[in-house]
Amino acid sequence: MRSDRDRLRRWIQRAQPPRGALIKALVAGTVSSITALGLFVGAIALLVVSSSRPGLRAVAGILIVIELFAFLRSPIRFNERMSAHRLGFAAVSRWRRWLLTTIGRWTVRRWRTYARGELLERALRDTDELQDLWLRFVLPAASTLATFVVGDVVIALLAPRGRWIVAAALVAIVQLFGVIALAATADAIIAVDRSLRRARGEFRAALVALSTVSPELSLLGARTFLDHRLDSPREVLAAAESRAEDRRRRSALVAPVATMVAVAMLRLVAPVTAPVWTVVSLFLAMFTFEGLTAIRAALDTAVAVSAAAERLEDLEANPTLAIARWPIDTTLRAHHLTISEGDRTILDDGSFEVAPGCHVAVTGPSGSGKSTLLRVLAGLDDLDDGVISIGNTPITEIDEDILRAHVAYVPGETGLLRGYAQDVLVLGRTIARPLDQDLMSVGIDVEPTTKWDEVSRGEGQRIAVVRSLAIGPDIVILDEPTSGLGRDETTAVLTLLTASRATVIIATHDDQIVAWSDFVIDLSDGDLTTSP
Repeated sequence: MRSDRDRLRRWIQRAQPPRGALIKALVAGTVSSITALGLFVGAIALLVVSSSRPGLRAVAGILIVIELFAFLRSPIRFNERMSAHRLGFAAVSRWRRWLLTTIGRWTVRRWRTYARGELLERALRDTDELQDLWLRFVLPAASTLATFVVGDVVIALLAPRGRWIVAAALVAIVQLFGVIALAATADAIIAVDRSLRRARGEFRAALVALSTVSPELSLLGARTFLDHRLDSPREVLAAAESRAEDRRRRSALVAPVATMVAVAMLRLVAPVTAPVWTVVSLFLAMFTFEGLTAIRAALDTAVAVSAAAERLEDLEANPTLAIARWPIDTTLRAHHLTISEGDRTILDDGSFEVAPGCHVAVTGPSGSGKSTLLRVLAGLDDLDDGVISIGNTPITEIDEDILRAHVAYVPGETGLLRGYAQDVLVLGRTIARPLDQDLMSVGIDVEPTTKWDEVSRGEGQRIAVVRSLAIGPDIVILDEPTSGLGRDETTAVLTLLTASRATVIIATHDDQIVAWSDFVIDLSDGDLTTSP
Protein backbone atom coordinates (compact mmCIF):
# COMPACT_ATOMS: atom_id res chain seq x y z
CA MET A 1 0.00 0.00 0.00
CA ARG A 2 2.91 2.30 0.61
CA SER A 3 3.63 2.33 -3.10
CA ASP A 4 0.22 3.93 -3.71
CA ARG A 5 0.95 6.75 -1.27
CA ASP A 6 4.44 7.15 -2.70
CA ARG A 7 3.02 7.39 -6.22
CA LEU A 8 0.61 10.19 -5.26
CA ARG A 9 3.41 11.94 -3.38
CA ARG A 10 5.61 11.76 -6.47
CA TRP A 11 2.92 13.33 -8.62
CA ILE A 12 2.34 16.11 -6.11
CA GLN A 13 6.09 16.79 -5.98
CA ARG A 14 6.41 16.50 -9.75
CA ALA A 15 4.11 19.52 -10.18
CA GLN A 16 6.69 21.77 -8.44
CA PRO A 17 4.26 24.69 -7.97
CA PRO A 18 5.72 28.18 -7.51
CA ARG A 19 6.22 28.68 -3.80
CA GLY A 20 4.41 32.03 -3.81
CA ALA A 21 1.37 30.60 -5.62
CA LEU A 22 1.27 27.62 -3.26
CA ILE A 23 1.40 29.80 -0.12
CA LYS A 24 -1.25 32.12 -1.55
CA ALA A 25 -3.59 29.22 -2.34
CA LEU A 26 -3.09 27.62 1.09
CA VAL A 27 -3.69 30.92 2.89
CA ALA A 28 -6.77 31.64 0.78
CA GLY A 29 -8.21 28.18 1.46
CA THR A 30 -7.52 28.38 5.18
CA VAL A 31 -8.98 31.88 5.53
CA SER A 32 -12.07 30.80 3.60
CA SER A 33 -12.56 27.76 5.84
CA ILE A 34 -12.01 29.75 9.04
CA THR A 35 -14.41 32.44 7.84
CA ALA A 36 -17.16 29.89 7.21
CA LEU A 37 -16.58 28.36 10.64
CA GLY A 38 -16.50 31.77 12.32
CA LEU A 39 -19.75 32.80 10.64
CA PHE A 40 -21.51 29.64 11.80
CA VAL A 41 -20.21 29.67 15.38
CA GLY A 42 -20.67 33.44 15.67
CA ALA A 43 -24.31 33.21 14.62
CA ILE A 44 -24.98 30.58 17.29
CA ALA A 45 -23.11 32.63 19.90
CA LEU A 46 -25.18 35.68 18.95
CA LEU A 47 -28.40 33.75 19.59
CA VAL A 48 -27.16 32.65 23.00
CA VAL A 49 -26.03 36.13 24.04
CA SER A 50 -29.19 37.81 22.81
CA SER A 51 -31.37 35.35 24.72
CA SER A 52 -29.57 36.01 28.01
CA ARG A 53 -28.81 39.73 27.52
CA PRO A 54 -31.53 41.32 25.41
CA GLY A 55 -30.85 44.65 23.75
CA LEU A 56 -28.88 45.79 20.73
CA ARG A 57 -26.03 47.23 22.78
CA ALA A 58 -25.27 43.85 24.33
CA VAL A 59 -24.96 42.08 20.99
CA ALA A 60 -23.68 44.93 18.82
CA GLY A 61 -20.03 43.80 18.85
CA ILE A 62 -20.80 40.21 17.93
CA LEU A 63 -23.27 41.37 15.29
CA ILE A 64 -20.66 43.61 13.64
CA VAL A 65 -18.13 40.75 13.52
CA ILE A 66 -20.69 38.41 12.00
CA GLU A 67 -21.69 40.99 9.37
CA LEU A 68 -18.03 41.44 8.44
CA PHE A 69 -17.62 37.68 8.07
CA ALA A 70 -20.77 37.51 5.93
CA PHE A 71 -19.63 40.44 3.76
CA LEU A 72 -16.14 39.06 3.22
CA ARG A 73 -17.11 35.42 2.68
CA SER A 74 -17.90 35.70 -1.05
CA PRO A 75 -14.72 37.53 -2.12
CA ILE A 76 -12.64 35.26 0.12
CA ARG A 77 -14.24 32.17 -1.43
CA PHE A 78 -13.71 33.58 -4.93
CA ASN A 79 -10.04 34.28 -4.17
CA GLU A 80 -9.65 30.74 -2.84
CA ARG A 81 -11.10 29.24 -6.03
CA MET A 82 -8.97 31.37 -8.31
CA SER A 83 -5.78 30.60 -6.38
CA ALA A 84 -6.53 26.88 -6.41
CA HIS A 85 -7.29 26.82 -10.13
CA ARG A 86 -4.13 28.77 -10.97
CA LEU A 87 -2.15 26.23 -8.95
CA GLY A 88 -3.94 23.34 -10.64
CA PHE A 89 -3.35 24.79 -14.10
CA ALA A 90 0.36 25.21 -13.38
CA ALA A 91 0.50 21.58 -12.17
CA VAL A 92 -1.23 20.29 -15.31
CA SER A 93 1.19 22.25 -17.50
CA ARG A 94 4.18 20.65 -15.78
CA TRP A 95 2.63 17.18 -15.89
CA ARG A 96 1.97 17.54 -19.63
CA ARG A 97 5.56 18.59 -20.24
CA TRP A 98 6.62 15.48 -18.30
CA LEU A 99 4.26 13.37 -20.43
CA LEU A 100 5.60 14.66 -23.74
CA THR A 101 9.21 14.33 -22.57
CA THR A 102 8.56 10.77 -21.39
CA ILE A 103 6.84 9.42 -24.48
CA GLY A 104 9.22 11.37 -26.70
CA ARG A 105 12.03 9.05 -25.53
CA TRP A 106 10.16 5.85 -26.35
CA THR A 107 11.55 3.39 -28.81
CA VAL A 108 9.64 2.80 -32.03
CA ARG A 109 8.68 -0.68 -30.86
CA ARG A 110 7.05 0.69 -27.74
CA TRP A 111 5.20 3.31 -29.78
CA ARG A 112 3.78 0.55 -31.96
CA THR A 113 2.61 -1.31 -28.86
CA TYR A 114 0.71 1.68 -27.48
CA ALA A 115 -0.50 3.00 -30.82
CA ARG A 116 -3.37 0.51 -30.83
CA GLY A 117 -5.30 2.73 -28.42
CA GLU A 118 -5.84 6.44 -28.06
CA LEU A 119 -2.82 6.65 -25.78
CA LEU A 120 -2.02 10.34 -25.98
CA GLU A 121 -5.65 11.40 -25.66
CA ARG A 122 -6.14 9.15 -22.62
CA ALA A 123 -2.88 10.32 -21.07
CA LEU A 124 -3.89 13.96 -21.50
CA ARG A 125 -7.21 13.20 -19.79
CA ASP A 126 -5.25 11.55 -16.98
CA THR A 127 -3.15 14.67 -16.47
CA ASP A 128 -6.37 16.71 -16.29
CA GLU A 129 -7.69 14.35 -13.63
CA LEU A 130 -4.50 14.73 -11.64
CA GLN A 131 -5.28 18.42 -11.34
CA ASP A 132 -7.71 17.32 -8.62
CA LEU A 133 -4.72 16.31 -6.49
CA TRP A 134 -4.28 20.03 -5.86
CA LEU A 135 -7.83 21.33 -6.19
CA ARG A 136 -9.67 18.66 -4.20
CA PHE A 137 -6.99 16.92 -2.17
CA VAL A 138 -3.95 18.94 -1.06
CA LEU A 139 -5.60 22.35 -0.66
CA PRO A 140 -8.86 21.24 1.06
CA ALA A 141 -6.99 18.85 3.36
CA ALA A 142 -4.41 21.47 4.34
CA SER A 143 -7.08 24.14 4.87
CA THR A 144 -9.16 21.79 7.02
CA LEU A 145 -6.19 20.79 9.19
CA ALA A 146 -5.30 24.47 9.69
CA THR A 147 -8.91 25.20 10.66
CA PHE A 148 -8.81 22.33 13.16
CA VAL A 149 -5.76 23.94 14.77
CA VAL A 150 -7.40 27.38 14.90
CA GLY A 151 -10.60 25.95 16.40
CA ASP A 152 -8.69 24.00 19.04
CA VAL A 153 -6.63 27.08 19.96
CA VAL A 154 -9.83 29.11 20.35
CA ILE A 155 -11.24 26.45 22.68
CA ALA A 156 -8.00 26.42 24.69
CA LEU A 157 -8.13 30.21 25.16
CA LEU A 158 -11.80 30.47 26.12
CA ALA A 159 -12.72 32.17 29.39
CA PRO A 160 -12.24 31.83 32.24
CA ARG A 161 -8.49 32.35 31.80
CA GLY A 162 -7.69 29.51 29.47
CA ARG A 163 -8.74 26.66 31.71
CA TRP A 164 -10.22 24.92 28.65
CA ILE A 165 -6.79 23.84 27.49
CA VAL A 166 -7.24 20.21 28.60
CA ALA A 167 -10.55 20.02 26.75
CA ALA A 168 -8.95 21.51 23.64
CA ALA A 169 -6.09 19.01 23.80
CA LEU A 170 -8.52 16.09 24.02
CA VAL A 171 -10.53 17.39 21.05
CA ALA A 172 -7.32 17.80 19.07
CA ILE A 173 -6.28 14.23 19.88
CA VAL A 174 -9.65 12.91 18.71
CA GLN A 175 -9.37 14.89 15.49
CA LEU A 176 -5.84 13.60 14.93
CA PHE A 177 -6.94 10.00 15.39
CA GLY A 178 -9.84 10.65 12.99
CA VAL A 179 -7.45 11.89 10.30
CA ILE A 180 -5.15 8.88 10.86
CA ALA A 181 -8.10 6.50 10.65
CA LEU A 182 -9.25 8.05 7.37
CA ALA A 183 -5.73 7.87 5.94
CA ALA A 184 -5.52 4.19 6.95
CA THR A 185 -8.82 3.37 5.24
CA ALA A 186 -7.64 5.17 2.10
CA ASP A 187 -4.95 2.53 1.54
CA ALA A 188 -7.53 -0.24 1.62
CA ILE A 189 -9.92 1.74 -0.60
CA ILE A 190 -7.18 2.24 -3.23
CA ALA A 191 -6.52 -1.51 -3.27
CA VAL A 192 -10.23 -2.29 -3.53
CA ASP A 193 -10.66 0.35 -6.22
CA ARG A 194 -7.83 -1.25 -8.24
CA SER A 195 -9.55 -4.65 -7.96
CA LEU A 196 -12.83 -3.05 -9.02
CA ARG A 197 -11.21 -1.48 -12.11
CA ARG A 198 -9.68 -4.82 -13.03
CA ALA A 199 -13.01 -6.62 -12.61
CA ARG A 200 -14.80 -4.03 -14.74
CA GLY A 201 -12.14 -4.36 -17.43
CA GLU A 202 -12.44 -8.15 -17.49
CA PHE A 203 -16.24 -7.94 -17.65
CA ARG A 204 -16.12 -5.47 -20.54
CA ALA A 205 -13.55 -7.63 -22.33
CA ALA A 206 -15.85 -10.63 -21.99
CA LEU A 207 -18.76 -8.60 -23.37
CA VAL A 208 -16.71 -7.45 -26.35
CA ALA A 209 -15.44 -10.97 -27.04
CA LEU A 210 -18.94 -12.47 -26.91
CA SER A 211 -20.59 -9.65 -28.85
CA THR A 212 -18.95 -10.85 -32.07
CA VAL A 213 -20.58 -14.30 -31.84
CA SER A 214 -23.73 -13.60 -29.82
CA PRO A 215 -26.07 -13.16 -32.85
CA GLU A 216 -25.07 -16.55 -34.28
CA LEU A 217 -25.28 -18.28 -30.88
CA SER A 218 -28.68 -16.70 -30.23
CA LEU A 219 -29.98 -18.01 -33.58
CA LEU A 220 -28.66 -21.44 -32.62
CA GLY A 221 -30.53 -21.27 -29.32
CA ALA A 222 -27.37 -21.07 -27.24
CA ARG A 223 -28.27 -18.09 -25.06
CA THR A 224 -27.62 -20.23 -22.00
CA PHE A 225 -24.02 -20.65 -23.14
CA LEU A 226 -23.65 -16.86 -23.42
CA ASP A 227 -25.08 -16.31 -19.94
CA HIS A 228 -22.83 -19.01 -18.50
CA ARG A 229 -19.70 -17.45 -20.05
CA LEU A 230 -20.61 -14.11 -18.42
CA ASP A 231 -21.43 -15.61 -15.01
CA SER A 232 -17.82 -15.70 -13.76
CA PRO A 233 -16.79 -12.12 -14.70
CA ARG A 234 -20.19 -10.86 -13.50
CA GLU A 235 -19.74 -12.52 -10.10
CA VAL A 236 -16.20 -11.16 -9.78
CA LEU A 237 -17.47 -7.66 -10.62
CA ALA A 238 -20.34 -7.89 -8.14
CA ALA A 239 -17.96 -9.04 -5.38
CA ALA A 240 -15.55 -6.21 -6.14
CA GLU A 241 -18.36 -3.64 -6.08
CA SER A 242 -19.59 -5.05 -2.75
CA ARG A 243 -16.11 -4.79 -1.21
CA ALA A 244 -15.71 -1.24 -2.46
CA GLU A 245 -19.06 -0.20 -1.03
CA ASP A 246 -18.27 -1.89 2.30
CA ARG A 247 -14.97 -0.02 2.56
CA ARG A 248 -16.65 3.29 1.82
CA ARG A 249 -19.31 2.67 4.48
CA ARG A 250 -16.59 2.01 7.06
CA SER A 251 -14.80 5.17 6.04
CA ALA A 252 -18.04 7.16 6.36
CA LEU A 253 -18.34 6.12 10.03
CA VAL A 254 -15.12 7.84 11.08
CA ALA A 255 -16.45 11.42 11.01
CA PRO A 256 -19.64 10.93 13.10
CA VAL A 257 -17.93 8.64 15.62
CA ALA A 258 -15.01 11.04 16.09
CA THR A 259 -17.40 13.99 16.46
CA MET A 260 -19.42 12.26 19.17
CA VAL A 261 -16.21 11.35 21.04
CA ALA A 262 -14.91 14.93 20.73
CA VAL A 263 -18.17 16.41 22.09
CA ALA A 264 -18.20 13.84 24.91
CA MET A 265 -14.62 14.70 25.86
CA LEU A 266 -15.48 18.39 25.84
CA ARG A 267 -18.48 18.00 28.07
CA LEU A 268 -16.55 15.68 30.38
CA VAL A 269 -13.73 18.07 31.27
CA ALA A 270 -15.03 21.54 30.36
CA PRO A 271 -15.12 23.98 33.32
CA VAL A 272 -18.28 25.71 34.38
CA THR A 273 -18.55 29.06 32.64
CA ALA A 274 -20.93 31.38 30.86
CA PRO A 275 -23.41 29.65 28.48
CA VAL A 276 -21.99 31.46 25.46
CA TRP A 277 -18.52 29.88 25.91
CA THR A 278 -20.04 26.46 26.44
CA VAL A 279 -22.00 26.82 23.19
CA VAL A 280 -18.99 28.18 21.26
CA SER A 281 -16.75 25.33 22.44
CA LEU A 282 -19.47 22.79 21.65
CA PHE A 283 -19.90 23.95 18.07
CA LEU A 284 -16.16 24.26 17.53
CA ALA A 285 -15.87 20.63 18.61
CA MET A 286 -18.76 19.71 16.29
CA PHE A 287 -16.70 21.11 13.40
CA THR A 288 -14.87 17.80 13.75
CA PHE A 289 -17.64 16.24 11.68
CA GLU A 290 -17.45 18.80 8.86
CA GLY A 291 -13.66 18.80 8.88
CA LEU A 292 -13.27 15.02 8.79
CA THR A 293 -15.94 14.84 6.10
CA ALA A 294 -13.92 17.30 4.02
CA ILE A 295 -10.75 15.26 4.58
CA ARG A 296 -12.61 12.08 3.63
CA ALA A 297 -13.77 13.77 0.41
CA ALA A 298 -10.18 14.85 -0.26
CA LEU A 299 -8.92 11.31 0.27
CA ASP A 300 -11.69 9.96 -1.97
CA THR A 301 -10.39 12.31 -4.66
CA ALA A 302 -6.89 10.93 -4.16
CA VAL A 303 -8.26 7.40 -4.55
CA ALA A 304 -10.15 8.39 -7.69
CA VAL A 305 -7.11 9.89 -9.39
CA SER A 306 -4.74 7.14 -8.26
CA ALA A 307 -5.81 5.17 -11.33
CA ALA A 308 -4.73 8.05 -13.58
CA ALA A 309 -1.40 8.31 -11.73
CA GLU A 310 -0.86 4.56 -12.05
CA ARG A 311 -1.59 4.58 -15.79
CA LEU A 312 0.75 7.51 -16.37
CA GLU A 313 3.59 5.90 -14.43
CA ASP A 314 3.17 2.81 -16.59
CA LEU A 315 4.32 5.01 -19.48
CA GLU A 316 7.74 5.46 -17.92
CA ALA A 317 10.35 3.23 -19.48
CA ASN A 318 12.63 3.23 -16.40
CA PRO A 319 15.75 3.14 -18.57
CA THR A 320 19.24 2.52 -17.27
CA LEU A 321 20.85 5.85 -16.49
CA ALA A 322 23.05 6.72 -19.49
CA ILE A 323 25.84 9.17 -18.65
CA ALA A 324 28.74 8.24 -20.93
CA ARG A 325 30.27 10.93 -23.13
CA TRP A 326 30.77 10.66 -26.88
CA PRO A 327 33.82 8.44 -27.57
CA ILE A 328 36.88 9.69 -29.42
CA ASP A 329 36.80 6.53 -31.55
CA THR A 330 33.59 6.82 -33.62
CA THR A 331 33.73 3.37 -35.20
CA LEU A 332 30.21 1.93 -35.21
CA ARG A 333 30.32 -1.72 -34.11
CA ALA A 334 27.41 -4.15 -34.25
CA HIS A 335 28.06 -7.41 -32.40
CA HIS A 336 25.80 -10.47 -32.75
CA LEU A 337 22.59 -8.50 -33.34
CA THR A 338 19.24 -10.25 -33.16
CA ILE A 339 16.24 -8.17 -34.17
CA SER A 340 12.63 -9.32 -34.43
CA GLU A 341 9.38 -7.63 -35.30
CA GLY A 342 6.37 -9.49 -33.99
CA ASP A 343 6.84 -13.16 -34.83
CA ARG A 344 9.28 -12.43 -37.66
CA THR A 345 13.06 -12.49 -37.22
CA ILE A 346 14.63 -9.63 -39.17
CA LEU A 347 18.23 -10.33 -38.26
CA ASP A 348 19.68 -13.38 -36.55
CA ASP A 349 23.15 -12.99 -35.01
CA GLY A 350 24.55 -10.40 -37.42
CA SER A 351 27.81 -8.49 -36.91
CA PHE A 352 29.67 -5.75 -38.78
CA GLU A 353 31.80 -2.62 -38.27
CA VAL A 354 31.68 0.78 -39.94
CA ALA A 355 34.86 2.84 -39.73
CA PRO A 356 34.70 6.65 -39.21
CA GLY A 357 33.86 8.49 -42.44
CA CYS A 358 32.86 5.30 -44.23
CA HIS A 359 29.86 5.18 -46.64
CA VAL A 360 27.64 2.11 -46.31
CA ALA A 361 24.64 1.01 -48.39
CA VAL A 362 22.08 -1.30 -46.72
CA THR A 363 20.28 -3.31 -49.38
CA GLY A 364 17.75 -6.10 -49.46
CA PRO A 365 14.25 -6.92 -50.69
CA SER A 366 11.34 -4.68 -49.71
CA GLY A 367 10.08 -5.74 -46.30
CA SER A 368 13.36 -7.39 -45.32
CA GLY A 369 13.72 -5.05 -42.31
CA LYS A 370 16.21 -2.45 -43.56
CA SER A 371 14.31 0.41 -41.89
CA THR A 372 14.14 -1.46 -38.58
CA LEU A 373 17.88 -2.16 -38.72
CA LEU A 374 18.58 1.54 -39.31
CA ARG A 375 16.40 2.56 -36.36
CA VAL A 376 18.24 0.08 -34.15
CA LEU A 377 21.61 1.45 -35.29
CA ALA A 378 20.40 4.97 -34.46
CA GLY A 379 19.32 3.88 -30.96
CA LEU A 380 15.64 4.48 -31.75
CA ASP A 381 14.43 0.90 -31.53
CA ASP A 382 15.09 -2.12 -29.32
CA LEU A 383 17.44 -5.02 -29.84
CA ASP A 384 16.42 -8.53 -28.85
CA ASP A 385 20.06 -9.47 -28.37
CA GLY A 386 23.53 -8.16 -29.12
CA VAL A 387 25.33 -4.85 -28.64
CA ILE A 388 25.71 -1.73 -30.74
CA SER A 389 28.60 0.46 -29.67
CA ILE A 390 30.44 3.58 -30.70
CA GLY A 391 34.09 2.73 -30.25
CA ASN A 392 33.96 0.56 -27.14
CA THR A 393 30.95 2.35 -25.59
CA PRO A 394 27.49 0.77 -25.99
CA ILE A 395 25.03 3.36 -27.31
CA THR A 396 22.69 2.51 -24.41
CA GLU A 397 25.29 3.98 -22.04
CA ILE A 398 25.74 7.25 -23.95
CA ASP A 399 23.80 10.24 -22.64
CA GLU A 400 20.67 10.67 -24.78
CA ASP A 401 21.25 14.35 -25.58
CA ILE A 402 24.87 13.68 -26.51
CA LEU A 403 23.89 10.72 -28.69
CA ARG A 404 21.34 12.82 -30.60
CA ALA A 405 23.92 15.56 -31.13
CA HIS A 406 26.28 13.11 -32.86
CA VAL A 407 23.94 10.63 -34.59
CA ALA A 408 21.42 11.99 -37.10
CA TYR A 409 18.55 9.89 -38.47
CA VAL A 410 16.43 10.66 -41.54
CA PRO A 411 13.29 8.49 -41.82
CA GLY A 412 11.74 7.37 -45.06
CA GLU A 413 8.73 9.63 -44.57
CA THR A 414 9.92 13.12 -43.70
CA GLY A 415 7.85 15.34 -41.41
CA LEU A 416 7.99 18.85 -39.94
CA LEU A 417 8.30 20.55 -43.34
CA ARG A 418 5.71 23.31 -42.93
CA GLY A 419 6.70 26.82 -41.83
CA TYR A 420 9.50 29.28 -42.38
CA ALA A 421 12.64 27.77 -43.88
CA GLN A 422 14.80 28.94 -40.97
CA ASP A 423 12.50 27.26 -38.43
CA VAL A 424 12.14 24.05 -40.44
CA LEU A 425 15.89 23.64 -40.80
CA VAL A 426 17.11 24.84 -37.41
CA LEU A 427 14.44 23.38 -35.08
CA GLY A 428 15.85 25.42 -32.19
CA ARG A 429 19.31 23.80 -32.38
CA THR A 430 22.80 25.30 -32.50
CA ILE A 431 23.83 25.14 -36.14
CA ALA A 432 27.33 24.14 -37.28
CA ARG A 433 26.98 24.55 -41.06
CA PRO A 434 25.89 27.22 -43.57
CA LEU A 435 22.42 25.86 -44.32
CA ASP A 436 21.67 28.26 -47.17
CA GLN A 437 24.74 27.01 -49.04
CA ASP A 438 23.84 23.40 -48.34
CA LEU A 439 20.34 23.98 -49.73
CA MET A 440 21.75 25.61 -52.85
CA SER A 441 24.13 22.68 -53.36
CA VAL A 442 21.16 20.32 -53.62
CA GLY A 443 19.18 22.63 -55.90
CA ILE A 444 16.97 24.53 -53.44
CA ASP A 445 17.41 28.31 -53.42
CA VAL A 446 15.34 30.02 -50.67
CA GLU A 447 15.58 32.85 -48.16
CA PRO A 448 15.41 32.15 -44.38
CA THR A 449 12.02 33.88 -44.37
CA THR A 450 10.64 31.69 -47.18
CA LYS A 451 7.56 29.88 -45.93
CA TRP A 452 7.03 26.29 -47.01
CA ASP A 453 3.41 25.14 -47.13
CA GLU A 454 3.60 22.29 -49.61
CA VAL A 455 6.85 20.75 -50.83
CA SER A 456 7.28 17.88 -53.26
CA ARG A 457 8.58 14.50 -52.10
CA GLY A 458 11.95 15.17 -53.70
CA GLU A 459 12.23 18.62 -52.12
CA GLY A 460 11.27 17.19 -48.74
CA GLN A 461 13.98 14.52 -48.99
CA ARG A 462 16.68 17.07 -49.86
CA ILE A 463 15.55 19.43 -47.07
CA ALA A 464 15.67 16.52 -44.61
CA VAL A 465 19.24 15.65 -45.63
CA VAL A 466 20.37 19.26 -45.21
CA ARG A 467 18.61 19.42 -41.82
CA SER A 468 20.28 16.21 -40.64
CA LEU A 469 23.71 17.72 -41.31
CA ALA A 470 22.91 21.05 -39.64
CA ILE A 471 24.57 20.30 -36.28
CA GLY A 472 27.59 18.52 -37.78
CA PRO A 473 26.88 14.91 -36.71
CA ASP A 474 29.55 12.21 -36.79
CA ILE A 475 27.14 9.54 -38.04
CA VAL A 476 24.23 10.07 -40.44
CA ILE A 477 21.68 7.28 -40.97
CA LEU A 478 19.22 7.72 -43.85
CA ASP A 479 16.27 5.60 -44.98
CA GLU A 480 15.99 5.74 -48.80
CA PRO A 481 16.65 9.51 -49.02
CA THR A 482 16.83 9.56 -52.84
CA SER A 483 13.80 7.46 -53.80
CA GLY A 484 12.05 10.56 -55.19
CA LEU A 485 15.11 12.11 -56.83
CA GLY A 486 16.57 12.07 -60.32
CA ARG A 487 20.16 11.15 -61.12
CA ASP A 488 21.54 14.71 -60.95
CA GLU A 489 19.71 15.46 -57.68
CA THR A 490 21.01 12.19 -56.20
CA THR A 491 24.54 13.14 -57.22
CA ALA A 492 24.13 16.52 -55.46
CA VAL A 493 22.92 14.83 -52.26
CA LEU A 494 25.79 12.33 -52.28
CA THR A 495 28.30 15.13 -52.89
CA LEU A 496 26.93 17.01 -49.87
CA LEU A 497 27.11 13.87 -47.71
CA THR A 498 30.69 13.27 -48.84
CA ALA A 499 31.66 16.85 -47.98
CA SER A 500 30.27 16.42 -44.45
CA ARG A 501 32.98 13.81 -43.70
CA ALA A 502 30.48 11.97 -41.53
CA THR A 503 29.94 8.23 -41.42
CA VAL A 504 26.94 7.63 -43.72
CA ILE A 505 24.67 4.58 -43.62
CA ILE A 506 21.89 4.52 -46.24
CA ALA A 507 19.11 1.99 -46.79
CA THR A 508 18.53 1.99 -50.54
CA HIS A 509 17.54 0.24 -53.77
CA ASP A 510 19.47 2.84 -55.82
CA ASP A 511 22.42 1.46 -57.82
CA GLN A 512 23.95 4.95 -57.84
CA ILE A 513 24.21 4.93 -54.04
CA VAL A 514 25.50 1.35 -54.03
CA ALA A 515 28.28 2.39 -56.45
CA TRP A 516 29.11 5.42 -54.25
CA SER A 517 29.36 3.34 -51.07
CA ASP A 518 32.56 1.88 -49.64
CA PHE A 519 30.81 -1.39 -48.88
CA VAL A 520 27.35 -2.94 -48.89
CA ILE A 521 25.36 -4.67 -46.15
CA ASP A 522 22.74 -6.98 -47.64
CA LEU A 523 19.82 -8.01 -45.42
CA SER A 524 17.65 -10.89 -46.56
CA ASP A 525 15.63 -13.60 -44.75
CA GLY A 526 17.23 -12.77 -41.39
CA ASP A 527 20.77 -13.12 -42.70
CA LEU A 528 23.30 -10.31 -43.10
CA THR A 529 26.19 -10.33 -45.56
CA THR A 530 28.75 -7.63 -46.34
CA SER A 531 30.57 -7.02 -49.60
CA PRO A 532 32.85 -4.26 -50.97
